[in-house]
Amino acid sequence: MDTMTRQEIEDVLSERLPNCTISCSINPDGTLAVAVTGPESQQFTIINIDRLQYQGDEGVNELAREIMEEMVMSRQTPLL
Repeated sequence: MDTMTRQEIEDVLSERLPNCTISCSINPDGTLAVAVTGPESQQFTIINIDRLQYQGDEGVNELAREIMEEMVMSRQTPLL
């Protein structure tokens, strides 16, 4: 994923998370920030993603899975 453009990352994550709206930014240090709007307008932001840890299709699938897990966990956490 470290060689992909911002638009390519958004496109591939949108394919794997079809019910979500994905917006990405690549920081000057090369890390990735992903903003996800879920199907019920819930918003999630993940920052400082090390793109070197997510290589090829397998890496993109892993990142999509981790995003989904975080979304599920945050829905299960009661509001304070």
